[in-house]
Amino acid sequence: MKGQQTLDTNNSEYNALSFFVEQMLNSINTAEPVRVTAVSAPVGVNPVGFVDVLPMVNLVDGEGRGHEQSTLYRLPYLRIQGGKNAFICDPQPGDMGLAVYAMRDTETVKETRGTVPGNPGSARALSKGDGFYLGGFLNAAPERYIMVDDTGITLDDGAGGKLELKGGKLTIAAPAGIQTSSPFNHNDTPDFVMGSGGATGTVNGNLQVNGQVSSAQDQIAGGISQIHHTHTGVQPGSGNTGEPQ
Repeated sequence: MKGQQTLDTNNSEYNALSFFVEQMLNSINTAEPVRVTAVSAPVGVNPVGFVDVLPMVNLVDGEGRGHEQSTLYRLPYLRIQGGKNAFICDPQPGDMGLAVYAMRDTETVKETRGTVPGNPGSARALSKGDGFYLGGFLNAAPERYIMVDDTGITLDDGAGGKLELKGGKLTIAAPAGIQTSSPFNHNDTPDFVMGSGGATGTVNGNLQVNGQVSSAQDQIAGGISQIHHTHTGVQPGSGNTGEPQ
């Protein structure tokens, strides 16, 4: 095993002291880029989980040779959350991020999830055993995303579905259709326009209209034209006609 000493480390008292100081500084862990190797997080709406990560910057010995670091286990990861409100986008293996290291032993905090203050589990300080994971650095372009920029808000599901709210206008693209089990209420102005591009709107169920119904073209009710239908039993005089046909 090669240490950190170089050929001139013991050439003078200054070099020896300088080496000693450098070794002390190197024992202080602050932050470093890491890649996620495993995620311990229940699927769905659950408390924040943990990740295992591999530091991406190798250690270098006194001869300049690199040595891969060991995996760090059970680092709590960051979720954007305030109270009972959260944006859930948990990390996945392969993600790049940053591991930051606490100044004291944090095992007690991890065990209790910070419900109450507690003493540190040991006297260690600035150790890699007390890391936390911050994700989102140096990753590739996403396939699914929520984007907020100066043009507005975009939500893309990566499968052709997209919702855009820009300039006060909401645009929805849903190739597989829009499905809802909730009542639909449209109040006041502006007017509601459906099928303006020539598409056909279908209502599977009863339709109650509390107001005037206008049609620029013919209306078909039970296969009978409103414009071109005829009546049976027509006789001269003041009597009523029969049913339309």
